[in-house]
Amino acid sequence: MLTAASTLTLLTSVGQAWAADAAADSATVEELVVTAERRETNLQATPIAISAFAAQSLADRKIDNIRDLAGQIPNLSIGRVTISHTTQTYSLRGVGESDPIQEPVLAVYVDDVYIPRQIGSMVEFNDLERIEVLRGPQGTLYGRNSSAGALRIITRDPGRDVRLKAEVGAGNYGALDVRALAEGPLSDTLSGSLSYIHHQRDGVTEDPTLGHDVNRINLDAYRGKLRWTPTDRLDAQFTLNALRDRSDSRSYIPVRQPGGGFDPQKSYSEVEPKQDLDQISGSLRIKYKLTDKLELKSISAYGGFDLNPVAYDNDGEAALIQKNLIHYNDQYATQELQLNGDYGRATFTTGLFYLHERFFVQRDGYSRRNALATNPAVTPANYNFLRAHNVTDTDAYAVFGEATWSLTDRLKLTTGLRWTNEDKTFTFDNGVLNLAGQVTAQSIKGQASKTWAAITPKLSVQYQWTSDVLGYLTYSKGFKSGGFDNRATRLDLATLPFAPEEVITYEGGLKSELFDRRLRANLAAFYNDYQNLQVSFYDPAYVGSRRGNAGQAHSYGVELETDAALTDNLAAQVSAGYLFAVYDEYKGAGGAGVNADGHRLTNSPRWNLSGGLNWTVPLNIPGSLRLGLNAQWQSSIVTSATPAAGGQNLIPAQGFLNAVATWTAPDPHWQVVLSGRNLLDSDKPVSSTYTPSTGVYYLNFPDPRTVLVTIRYAL
Repeated sequence: MLTAASTLTLLTSVGQAWAADAAADSATVEELVVTAERRETNLQATPIAISAFAAQSLADRKIDNIRDLAGQIPNLSIGRVTISHTTQTYSLRGVGESDPIQEPVLAVYVDDVYIPRQIGSMVEFNDLERIEVLRGPQGTLYGRNSSAGALRIITRDPGRDVRLKAEVGAGNYGALDVRALAEGPLSDTLSGSLSYIHHQRDGVTEDPTLGHDVNRINLDAYRGKLRWTPTDRLDAQFTLNALRDRSDSRSYIPVRQPGGGFDPQKSYSEVEPKQDLDQISGSLRIKYKLTDKLELKSISAYGGFDLNPVAYDNDGEAALIQKNLIHYNDQYATQELQLNGDYGRATFTTGLFYLHERFFVQRDGYSRRNALATNPAVTPANYNFLRAHNVTDTDAYAVFGEATWSLTDRLKLTTGLRWTNEDKTFTFDNGVLNLAGQVTAQSIKGQASKTWAAITPKLSVQYQWTSDVLGYLTYSKGFKSGGFDNRATRLDLATLPFAPEEVITYEGGLKSELFDRRLRANLAAFYNDYQNLQVSFYDPAYVGSRRGNAGQAHSYGVELETDAALTDNLAAQVSAGYLFAVYDEYKGAGGAGVNADGHRLTNSPRWNLSGGLNWTVPLNIPGSLRLGLNAQWQSSIVTSATPAAGGQNLIPAQGFLNAVATWTAPDPHWQVVLSGRNLLDSDKPVSSTYTPSTGVYYLNFPDPRTVLVTIRYAL
């Protein structure tokens, strides 16, 4: 176990090594090239708040999936625990979507293809080229609306060289991690790659009711790419992704446990946490250079998932309080056309975007009406047994564009504009169930539809103060369309649309490289003004979750990211985020007369800090040894807009420590990696749900300390 004393010893050794060698070193920070503006630009010349991770940085931190990024990006909250392994929720700069079936406010793109739901958005990585996180509205450069930001996952395209990679990892809790890749030319103009991931782990939570461990992981992911480059002007690539996830749905930890004690690693759920997710998508990307300055790009995609069944107990107790047996099916098609121009003093991107999505839900919900410990077979009147059976059809159209003019050698002006039109149709046919899950009567049936449209601008000015310092100011507007509540079980609520969410963002930033490029320091400050913030809340009069709008909210904050090359062998990273986020007007957040005006936004820590070291140890041994250490800390958060007086919805401040040791053999094709997560074995809760009207009170805890030993071969 890594103790405070051993950590201090390591840091002391690092300091001594740096003091001895710094004068002779000529180390510089790695140059980062991003494509956030739809063309390759240096990170430091891109006037957007971006967190970028290149392949080596990801390897140094042993980041194998999106969730591994939790705590490492300023003001981005990535849920460490969600309803299933491949479902992920996000909150950026105070605004997020805690209900995983809703459209995300943080748009996720995998190789430029938009992922329309948070279900299935927790991507496992293999042969990753880069990750980019763009903070603030992203509508004038990207196909789908994005009121909070965008997460871009960019995998490596197949090239002309033969590449082979394979790694096998084993760890505690029966962990087995296998990742493999083969890439190379198939002809003079055709190349391809195949990727495979198997991730498996036993449960980390005991369930005495079921008699076995729960919160297990078991998934397989596949990716194939074919790239055709018959000329210097044409580049066409087909990508096929498939995922089979048989991990458990999440088993929650009830606060009320038998015997009066409490164990953070015990759930008493009586529901077998079954989850069968099959997901597939295919995309065709075509790039054609019309001239040396003008490029046309097309991205066509079709995909979806079938999640059937997914069963979970929404209370964690060995009693029927809230149980859900669900079938989700999602199918989507997207088409994006871009025209990108670079004429020296003027660059631009303009495009068209279309999305069609069909989201099907069948949810059998068994909910207790009150907090009385009753038997549903004896007193069925104390329960709601309802089936939601509905389809949401979405057709979204957009025209967008952005242009940058170099007014002088140092001063640039960027203008952008987006027009969005979204049609949604909600069809529902709900029923009343008995305890055996049979439909006994009609509940509600009908259809509703509505169209929303918006024009969202962007204006930005940037100034290159010196060759190493860039400043920028940006005004932008974001939009997330309205919709219908697919959890509704009353006719008036099913046909009542919730309003679009709009945000106006003001942002200023400085990007700098100092001390002969030994230090990169990027600073951003922002203010967000939200109207009709979309929220899911529990309504005691309705005895269930509802979808609606908070009237107004605002957030402001500061974000700092630094990378330092202390010596040729030692690098450090430090990031910090400060966030103030509150509801200005939120009536009825906890039912009639219970308002949240002035309350904190959920999942919005006031402070979040991250720091890391990467050290190539100067030891006289065969091969080389590289050590990485990363620590994260965040202040407390609330998980409800109307937190309980007893602190049941308050999540305390907490920190995490991860470490990686990589030994590269004298034959550099071979590596052995020892990695550990949550080394301090933090057991503070990371989320909570407290509903006094039904007696539900459960917590979620992070995975305990895990260790993985990986053997890697790369050619």
